[in-house]
Amino acid sequence: GRNGRAFLFSHAMNVTVGPKEDRQLITGLHTVADVYCSNCQQVLGWKYERAYVETQKYKEGKFILEKFKVVTENW
Repeated sequence: GRNGRAFLFSHAMNVTVGPKEDRQLITGLHTVADVYCSNCQQVLGWKYERAYVETQKYKEGKFILEKFKVVTENW
C-alpha cells in the first residue's frame, strides 16, 4: 500500500471504484482504479485492472486495501 501494510483481496464490498489510470508502482506499471468507501468516500486502496509485467498478472481484477483504513482495533 501507499501508507503501510495492505492486503490483496479477490472481492470487496461496500466500495465504489473510480476511473482507471496507469500508475507506476514498485512492482511495475499497472492500470489501476482507486477504491472508495461507499459510506464515507475515503480512499481505501485500489483495484488492479491490468498488469503490464507478466509476473504480476495474478493481481488483475483484485483489490489492494490498506490495513489502517479498514481495520479498527480495540473496539
